[in-house]
Amino acid sequence: MTTSDFDQLIDRQQYPTQKWNPQDLQAHFGREDVLPFWIADMDFSAPPAVVEKLLARARQGVYGYEYRPESFYDAVIDWYTQRHRWTIERTHIEPCPGVLSAVAILINQHTEEGDGIIVQPPVFFEFRLVIRKNGRKLVKNPLRLADGRYEIDFDDLEAKAADPRNKILILCNPHNPIGRVWTRDELANIDEICRRHNVRIISDEIHGDIVYPPHRYVPFASLSEAAAQNAFICLSPAKTFNLTGMIDGMVVIANEDDRQRYDHFADRFQINRNNVFAMAAIETAYREAAPWLDDLLAYLWQNIAYVREFLEVNLPQVKLIEPEGTYLIWVDFTKLGLDAGDLALFLAQEARLALNSGFWFGREGAGFMRMNIACPRSVLEEAMLRLKKAAGTL
Repeated sequence: MTTSDFDQLIDRQQYPTQKWNPQDLQAHFGREDVLPFWIADMDFSAPPAVVEKLLARARQGVYGYEYRPESFYDAVIDWYTQRHRWTIERTHIEPCPGVLSAVAILINQHTEEGDGIIVQPPVFFEFRLVIRKNGRKLVKNPLRLADGRYEIDFDDLEAKAADPRNKILILCNPHNPIGRVWTRDELANIDEICRRHNVRIISDEIHGDIVYPPHRYVPFASLSEAAAQNAFICLSPAKTFNLTGMIDGMVVIANEDDRQRYDHFADRFQINRNNVFAMAAIETAYREAAPWLDDLLAYLWQNIAYVREFLEVNLPQVKLIEPEGTYLIWVDFTKLGLDAGDLALFLAQEARLALNSGFWFGREGAGFMRMNIACPRSVLEEAMLRLKKAAGTL
């Protein structure tokens, strides 16, 4: 893959793409002519090897019932062993329609209505929706911003975990939207606190492959056997290889009783069915697309560097929170002096940009914006020029 491949502009409105849908943009941002940087998928083609495999699979012409072959599981296991130093036991892998499906199932299996679920805002807003839709209580362990970098408030986590009504911590590793890649020491501290207070951990690790050196993604279950026994690890190649429209994921469950319980649920509600195209795409991606991912990471880092330099030179009052992972950057607009509502209005109406308002991720995100930089550089350049022009009107 070359830089020019990622520079290619792809018309995503050929198909019903939510991110670029004029009706969705009008509903969320008040106008259709905004440049979209909100929904977390990429404006790049999937790896060429994946596209070729899907074309070949489509040409075969028979799309009947299929099983997941051992080669599928081997591809997953090899990827995490070689790339992330985590050896997953074959029998620990349970299929699921997607990460949020797994989160909802696990919450229902391991808590009762009214129990507390701990989250660490600002954090992916769908966690809040899943918790509340399932009749559980949202319990916040807010992250602290210190010298431009977010940290976990371990004293507060200790207090929240010590409350016997709080049964689960949903961990985002790496963290969406702030871009932190939690260190082994930070994860070990989380593990120690939660096990001591009998709090289970659901770890959403869907962004684990998108990490920038020198940082390293540490799979939570790789900490120790004890950590793995207390945790549920939610995985998916969807973000890594831009397969989000092929909803498919896995949950790794080391604890045998928990795994049997999950497996029984999957059989009962028939959520372990296969999609022939998703299986072909996933196995091929894990087997053949590592070079493409390396090129992608280099391109994303160049996009981040462009935004950083542009802001420093042209809009020093707007600060980039340095990302360690994900293709979602977290931008501090608090120095503009606008409240959260006015900031959202300004960016949509004046700059004509569709960004995720920080308060979507909890009140702790007010004054910030999440921006998806997985797009061609020319699109990002247009966005920065729009922002600079609009800022001149303040």
